[in-house]
Amino acid sequence: MRVSSKIIAGFLAVMLLAIVVVANELVAIRQLQAVNRDLGEINVNTATTILDMLKAGDILTEDSKKYFTGLDPLYERLMFNSRDDYLENLGRLRQTARSEREQAQIAKCREALDDLLFVFDKFKRQKTTWDSEPPDLNVAINHFQAQSEVLVDAVQVAINERVATAAGIGAKAERLSWIVGVFALFLGVVVAGLIVRSINEPLRRLTQGTRVIAKGQFWHRLPARGRDEFAELARDFNVMSERLGELDRMKKDFVSHVSHDLKAPLASIRQIMHLLLQQIPGTLNEQQQSLIQLSNNSAERLASMVRNLLDVSRMEAGAMEYQMAAHDIIPVIKGVSDEFDVQAREKEIRFRLQCDEPSVFVECDRERIVQVIGNLYENALKFSPNGTEIVTRVGQGNGREILVSVSDSGPGIPDDHKRKIFEKFHQVKSGKKVTGQGVGLGLAICKTIVEAHRGEIWVEDNPQGGSVFSFRLKQSAAREEVVTCGQSA
Repeated sequence: MRVSSKIIAGFLAVMLLAIVVVANELVAIRQLQAVNRDLGEINVNTATTILDMLKAGDILTEDSKKYFTGLDPLYERLMFNSRDDYLENLGRLRQTARSEREQAQIAKCREALDDLLFVFDKFKRQKTTWDSEPPDLNVAINHFQAQSEVLVDAVQVAINERVATAAGIGAKAERLSWIVGVFALFLGVVVAGLIVRSINEPLRRLTQGTRVIAKGQFWHRLPARGRDEFAELARDFNVMSERLGELDRMKKDFVSHVSHDLKAPLASIRQIMHLLLQQIPGTLNEQQQSLIQLSNNSAERLASMVRNLLDVSRMEAGAMEYQMAAHDIIPVIKGVSDEFDVQAREKEIRFRLQCDEPSVFVECDRERIVQVIGNLYENALKFSPNGTEIVTRVGQGNGREILVSVSDSGPGIPDDHKRKIFEKFHQVKSGKKVTGQGVGLGLAICKTIVEAHRGEIWVEDNPQGGSVFSFRLKQSAAREEVVTCGQSA
């Protein structure tokens, strides 16, 4: 599914959930309205009927009493009219009654009324007046009124039950609304999360792949499953990575082959220049010797570039070998500084070594560390002004580590270049190009060698001006033996 289709489908799903929630709320509201409307109508009608029934019952009992005071037929007719009203209201209650208790009490009220009428008829046939109602009639009237009151209580209980039922329906509708709302919200979050994940995950892989390719790891590939835009982009990304890998291999092979092919003629040129400078073929005047010396310096610089290119090719191919052993770093540094003594004298630059210990042993490949220190000295000599000094400090680092730093008085390195200068072919361009400046491989080689020793190399600003290049190496156990012997002596 394409990304646009996923977004549209997710939007439609969320809209459908919203419609379902709204529809459920509307149904619940309509149910509550219907229940309340029915309950209101029933309660009003029932209350009116009860009042009419009680009124008819009171008139009936009063007229029955008045009849026996004078045997007036008018009161008899009024009593029977009230009886008809009472029975009519009782019939209405029977139609709206929903509980068995109401129906039973209505039947009892009808029986009490029949008993009252039976007693009335019995005393009526005697055609005798009474100053007050007859005793049996009084009992029948009291029983009739008591049954009417019990009926009113039964109707009141039934109304309360209907109200409670309506409240239960409302509470149930509210719970159902909450359940549907929470479920819809949860489902909406899940749908949104799935859509975001389906978009975010390919973007994250693409971002990681781009960073890996930027580091030169052209073997990296992205999963290209599916038919959406991200799958198409992943397939194009993989094609690009493969093509970049091919170009990178071609570049490495070209550099390696060219560097190797240049070694032999360069060696011949350097040998010839050396013989000419020794005046073995014949004597040279001062101008000829100066020109040959310049050519020899250029040949040495070119040979150094070729060596760096070959080292980089071996490092990239994983063919760089290291012979690790315990070595005293102090004589190693002194030996490298002696090799650059001639160049230092030409610029009146002095090498100075600071170390509190006479011997400091580290676990390293001696020749490779010589190469690291040589590259740092070579850069320091190139950029340091005449009449300054290059200071090398050796001291204890963190834990079992030895810290070696080389300080110069050159122009320094801008902050945004402090990490980049250890990348291949990177050079700081400030002002005009320095004479004899290389191709930007020396520090990259230093970084590879130091990291192969499980160390770290970095550059900082020199407080007195210039730069301080530092690297850490693992301390060797041989140092502890030397220190212990010195203490015991």
